[in-house]
Amino acid sequence: MSTATLPRIPADVSDELLRKLHLEAVWNVPLTERRTCPQHLNWRDLCAHLHVKEGA
Repeated sequence: MSTATLPRIPADVSDELLRKLHLEAVWNVPLTERRTCPQHLNWRDLCAHLHVKEGA
């Protein structure tokens, strides 16, 4: 039996990133307008290559 795991916040994450992740989640900012990435727990521009759509 496996259990679901939650994403872990990297040890070197900045306070500014944590604040922005929280604010964008609370304010329900659309994913296309976010500056942070809740999936990778990083700034959106630093993980943009992971979000490339196939067939584009």
